[in-house]
Amino acid sequence: MALHCIAHKKDLDGLGSHAILRRYARKAHLQIVHHFADYDDLAEIIVELARSLRGERVVIADLGYNSDLLSARDALSELCRSNEVTWIDHHDWQGGEEILKLRLRFIHSTRLCAAELVQREFMSGDKVSYEIARLAHAHDFREEDELAWKLYDVISSGYDKLRFVEALSRGEFWNGEFEEAWTRYQLAKQKGYTYLEEHMETFRIGGYTCAMALSRKYLSSTLASLHLQQKGTDFVVVVYPDGKLSFRRNNPAINLRLIAQLFGGGGREVAAGAKLEKEVTEQNYMKVFKEIAEKIEKSGVLG
Repeated sequence: MALHCIAHKKDLDGLGSHAILRRYARKAHLQIVHHFADYDDLAEIIVELARSLRGERVVIADLGYNSDLLSARDALSELCRSNEVTWIDHHDWQGGEEILKLRLRFIHSTRLCAAELVQREFMSGDKVSYEIARLAHAHDFREEDELAWKLYDVISSGYDKLRFVEALSRGEFWNGEFEEAWTRYQLAKQKGYTYLEEHMETFRIGGYTCAMALSRKYLSSTLASLHLQQKGTDFVVVVYPDGKLSFRRNNPAINLRLIAQLFGGGGREVAAGAKLEKEVTEQNYMKVFKEIAEKIEKSGVLG
């Protein structure tokens, strides 16, 4: 029997979940297969695994409900029938009731990050796993922790995910390769912020203010969003060249999950994501911004 881990590929919570499960697999003498996922390819991964896995253990972590999952419901049902599936998450699952009716074990809390839930379920009492989970919580809940944010920069730099996960799983939280990747990324990050400022526009949508900007692909959605949030608008939208959208808010009256669902995405009230079915360039980004603003305005989700 093998353990298949499907977890978020772009943040410390997702990769921390991978690392804790890799540590667990080593302890339990299990082969582990890592599937680094995001919302735009989760359904595709589920469909592929449903075709090939029988009698295996599958853990899905740090990936919440999004409308694309409904298109893969039959495949997910087959995956659950043929394998032992555990889904561990901390996102808002409103609208995902049909998925939760399937034969899977669901572990959920909005007070803890996914890595903390994974650690409690699989590696309770393990000091290394606890530290991985603590760092993931600090980053996910936007706490001040220098190491957590430096590790996130390493992830954002494009550092090899499996090497990163393997290092964490061994209790190696910093090394020369991490330092080199982090140092290189600082210059890239500053260039990314400059580009963001040069390709930003402020809109008024449904009575709320919104800062919308085109980002370089190497600037993570978290970093780009945090930078835009400093503008003080009610919410922000970061748009990437491949059509990816990231939503964050300053105003707690706004439910970003509802906005993301307009574009086939999902997430939490405070942070959500989606993807447009088009490329966004320096030539068409203002047109795309206006289309996004108009769709949100007409939907009525802002009240």
